[in-house]
Amino acid sequence: MALDDTRVPQEQRSGRTAPFTELGAPGTTVTGGFIVDNEKDPSLSGQAKYATFSNFLANTSVVSAGVRLFLNLIGKAEWRVEPKDDSAEAQKVADIVRKSLHGMDTPWHRIVRRAAMFKFYGFSLQEWVMRRGEDGIITFRDVAPRAQITIEQWDVDRKGKVKGVVQRDPQDGKGIYIPRQKLLYLVDDSLNDSPEGLGLFRHLSSACLRLARYEQLESFGYESDLRGIPIARMPLSAMEQMVKEGSLTTAQASSLRAPMEQFIRAHAKNPSLGMLLDSSTYRAEGESKTPTGMKLWDVELLSGDGGPHKEVADAIERLNREIARILGVDHLLLGSGDRGSFALSQDKSQTFGMVVDSTLRELRESFEKDLITPLFKLNGFDLELMPTLRTEAIAYRDIRSVTQALVDLQKAGVPLSPKDPAVNEIRGQIGIPGMSDELAEELAEQVKEAAKPPQVVEEEPKADEPKTEEE
Repeated sequence: MALDDTRVPQEQRSGRTAPFTELGAPGTTVTGGFIVDNEKDPSLSGQAKYATFSNFLANTSVVSAGVRLFLNLIGKAEWRVEPKDDSAEAQKVADIVRKSLHGMDTPWHRIVRRAAMFKFYGFSLQEWVMRRGEDGIITFRDVAPRAQITIEQWDVDRKGKVKGVVQRDPQDGKGIYIPRQKLLYLVDDSLNDSPEGLGLFRHLSSACLRLARYEQLESFGYESDLRGIPIARMPLSAMEQMVKEGSLTTAQASSLRAPMEQFIRAHAKNPSLGMLLDSSTYRAEGESKTPTGMKLWDVELLSGDGGPHKEVADAIERLNREIARILGVDHLLLGSGDRGSFALSQDKSQTFGMVVDSTLRELRESFEKDLITPLFKLNGFDLELMPTLRTEAIAYRDIRSVTQALVDLQKAGVPLSPKDPAVNEIRGQIGIPGMSDELAEELAEQVKEAAKPPQVVEEEPKADEPKTEEE
């Protein structure tokens, strides 16, 4: 059936392909710089959502623990600047980049942690500022954060490419335009193509709100629970009658009531808590006057059933696990109940480490594009000599498994030389200082000598002994 839509230009309905032209459009609507997100909850729309997300981070313990664990692992990674090649010029510019990254006002690991928050908020922005040294070389002075809640408008082209942002200064309320070329910009655009991305905090919103409500209900339940409140019984009517008859003075009645009243007011459990009461009981009316089961003086605590406390506690535990699962840190909760094992915890820790490594790869790519490239252009360096950023792997690796694999390789005929980089890598993982080049060379010579086949010394033939007369 032929397409009949006057909204589609005739040249696009011709059926001819346009291999060098981008025809489609992004799916996010940006009107006047404001993103239309179609969010129904006002607390999760616009700048208000970042205040809501920050509240989750500050007041939900499992969220704060998971985010801090993630950021600590991100900040722990060692960064290396590898030259493009072995030429002197490539080594020189790599040294300049290395000194520039580690010579800023803000330590490098803090810049890395701030950038990694894009996984949670959806995006992160930092503005770089340069300075010129006495030798004329331009280096970074700082990379300063720009809070998500202060970003009010986005300058994007028709294809959705960000050209800049408008930040609302929280001090004087003025709008500040920051071009894209001055920004370190990371966005989690896996699930949408919005400039703000879609971070993990948005996935946590429902669970965090329900968790806060359940914890509130649990608090109300404990505050309104009457179990454990002391009840004291005294023959008050009989004492009042005795006062009226004159057989007991008012002062004597008050002194009898005072210990019981003091016990009720200060009933907190302590080693000196105790009370001696009369064991007399009430007697029945009539001629028999038989004793009843009710004592004249008595103290007891209110009791009752468990109520809904256990169900609420189970719901809170389930939500905590749901939040931890979204963050990928559910291994932190293993051992809190009757389930879980070391093997399961090890497997989940390894999976979480892979997520951290994946984030580090995204950070490396953005740093090379948004930081190192402008540094090269401002200094007039050859972009063909731009170095590469490398980070150590954070994923969990069992040292015993690694060393056993190396042993198996050696048995298979692939010997491990003391000068192999894997030696110092393994020594570093178990906390042993790396082997020096001199020691590695010496051990390599010893291994080489030990591998030589033993020399066989041929013995000279012995001369024939003279025979005796008997022989």
